[in-house]
Amino acid sequence: MKKITKLLLTTIILIAFNSSISGQTPNFSGRWILNFEKSKLEDKTDGLTGQMFIIKQEGDKFSLKIYHIYGEKKKKIGFRMLADGKARRVKIIFKGKLEQKENGLQATMWRKNYLNLVNYKFGSNQNELIADEVFTGRPKNHHSIWVFDREVLK
Repeated sequence: MKKITKLLLTTIILIAFNSSISGQTPNFSGRWILNFEKSKLEDKTDGLTGQMFIIKQEGDKFSLKIYHIYGEKKKKIGFRMLADGKARRVKIIFKGKLEQKENGLQATMWRKNYLNLVNYKFGSNQNELIADEVFTGRPKNHHSIWVFDREVLK
């Protein structure tokens, strides 16, 4: 009887632990390198030879630095958001919000004649990040799926 009680108690604890983990937003922190072969880019900027994301995520705080690479030159942009679903100013000229979604995050930024919506989630494993982007505005509307591989430091 004691063995059955222990087994039952252990099973309940494991189910409760797994349920609490699965309800959490994934942490995308890391250095991510664009994989052109896996990506489907409708609007690839001329001369773009690479892209890198550096993400820092602590709880609801989310920071993203994007490096667009053109040969030897890098252009950096970045922003910080809070994953609470509330609209706020982002980079002075945009409004934006970051929302927790099932298995990921959704970042939305907008202003007059501009809307950029990106869903972040892991791909086949936690070393693959997918940024599914729908952009409406100038120079042209596009839907691109950016696939990044986590850079593993040696």
